[in-house]
Amino acid sequence: MKLTKPFLGVPDGEIYPHQYQPGDECPPELQAAAVVLGAADAPAGATPAVDPTESPAAAPQAGRKKK
Repeated sequence: MKLTKPFLGVPDGEIYPHQYQPGDECPPELQAAAVVLGAADAPAGATPAVDPTESPAAAPQAGRKKK
């Protein structure tokens, strides 16, 4: 998968982040993060696990009671 925007990520086995540029090949372990952050396009036919337009704050919190 090729990146469409600059992306900072730490590939497996490394301890420092690497600045990837548009057109660079994205390592498999960073592909999901790149798609979520908008630095790469999702593969054709892929469905998101989470709706990116839904705010995490709007989701109910497990174990928390409203006062």
